Amino acid sequence: MNHLISLFSLFLSYLTIVSVSAQEAKSFSLAEAKSYAIVHSKDISLKQIEVEQASQKVKESLALLLPQVDASLDYTRYGKLPATIIPADAFFPGSEAAVVQFGVPNNLNAGINARQTVFNGVFLVGLKAADIFMDITQQEKEVKVDEVINNVTESYINALVARESVEIVARNIQNLETLLQQTQQLFKNGLVEEIDVDRLELSLANLNIQVKSLRNNCELTEIVLKFQMGYPLSDAIILTQNLEEFMDSIPVLYPEKATFDARKEVKLMDLRESINNANVKRLKSGYLPTVEAFAGLSTSAQRQNFSFLRFGNEYPWFNVRAMGFSVNVPIWDSFGKKAQISSAKLDIERIKLGRDLMLDGFQLEYDRARLNYAQAIDEYNNTLKNLELAKKIYRVAQIKYKEGIGSSLELTTAERELYSTQANVVNAMYKVVVSKVEINRVLGLN
Repeated sequence: MNHLISLFSLFLSYLTIVSVSAQEAKSFSLAEAKSYAIVHSKDISLKQIEVEQASQKVKESLALLLPQVDASLDYTRYGKLPATIIPADAFFPGSEAAVVQFGVPNNLNAGINARQTVFNGVFLVGLKAADIFMDITQQEKEVKVDEVINNVTESYINALVARESVEIVARNIQNLETLLQQTQQLFKNGLVEEIDVDRLELSLANLNIQVKSLRNNCELTEIVLKFQMGYPLSDAIILTQNLEEFMDSIPVLYPEKATFDARKEVKLMDLRESINNANVKRLKSGYLPTVEAFAGLSTSAQRQNFSFLRFGNEYPWFNVRAMGFSVNVPIWDSFGKKAQISSAKLDIERIKLGRDLMLDGFQLEYDRARLNYAQAIDEYNNTLKNLELAKKIYRVAQIKYKEGIGSSLELTTAERELYSTQANVVNAMYKVVVSKVEINRVLGLN
């Protein structure tokens, strides 16, 4: 009885595990996969940390222009007082040199000081550039978001292609198993030769090997997709779309010349040019004077003994109050700042040239993707025609074989041609979808 109870408990545990695993599997369309990746991608999370760090650096720079207050407390205990030499003839002619000691063993100083920058051209320009710096880090994050979305899109399409290939081969296996059963029956009745059965069994064995390889590839593409999404690799995932949903009923006509204003990289280059312009202004501001105001309050006491906690006329404290300002005027730096400004201007020219090269590269990618799309559409239409023809040849070969007027060799040849054409159709669909995704990526529309 206890043994039966244990088996029943084990069975319930198994059902619970299966139920939990089923709950872990989530369904995703491509749009849902993109949205999930934006929230869970570790690459995007790292960029978000950089954005937050940039915000803290801006606050750190701003603090330098705000009041700075610090307090100090210094205590000195002299085991032996410092000595001073009074030279000969210091007080009156003929006086001898003497060594004297001034002060008392215990000395305490306490104070509080405040500083405020009144004018600093470098920092003022730097504060204006801080907003641009924040925009740059945010834009770099948006570039990373686009990169993650493109990777998710590519991985999702690859997973659909792998799944479609598995389904096609699985259907072919079912059809071939039916044909093999019919041929085995014909062989028993003496209507076909044994080699006919052997050929079909060999074809079936090859398809079973192929479908196992395709299933492994399908699992691998799903793992890559989960990695790109930031989805737990150990959890199951369900893709709710199929490859045909991404095919256009009417091919899109893309213009020869495209604009790339939607690309985040373009705006990022513009921001980098802006911050380099601000850097030139910051360096030029180094020629301006800086003004800083200060104020301080301090008190000190000297005691023969450590009696600083006593107060009164017998234990005096000496207070000091001071305030003022300081002006620093740069005069000559041996053309160091001029060289820095020239270097910063060259950085601006470099960014402008880099932006032009980037746009030319975008146009090249767009032209290539547009031509690939047109070629893929043409290839896909041709493979559809070839598929209908291959199906027709296979049907005729089956009829002739069943009626005894066709050979098994003719049937297996037609079968291989059909499988090859089916694979060509899937490959052509993949090229159409990928080339269209590539066009949208180049245009910044994914």
